[in-house]
Amino acid sequence: MAQIAAEAARPGMTLTAPVLDRRGRLLIPEGCEISERHVRALRTWGIDHIEIEGPDGQVAEPLDLDPETVELATAEVDRRMGANDPEHPLIVALHAHAVRRGAERLHARTEAHR
Repeated sequence: MAQIAAEAARPGMTLTAPVLDRRGRLLIPEGCEISERHVRALRTWGIDHIEIEGPDGQVAEPLDLDPETVELATAEVDRRMGANDPEHPLIVALHAHAVRRGAERLHARTEAHR
């Protein structure tokens, strides 16, 4: 299941899964085309990720992030998680997830300024 950072959402994208709040209430139904209002609401609601269709109706692939963006995200995660045991399996998984998510956010901010 491919997901993108909610910050990367753009009008015209189509959801392949419903957007739910933290209590499981439906915010945006599956199959809905995202509008500018939805993009603003995702930020307001604190939604981290959404699932969207690609241009040909296929589920979108995860972002192909450039090495510089991943490096910046890794440095930030390392700074924040420096007191943790880097060998612990949970910390390894959490670190990888945090780097990916941080890189997606940096990518989304960069794309928004273009």
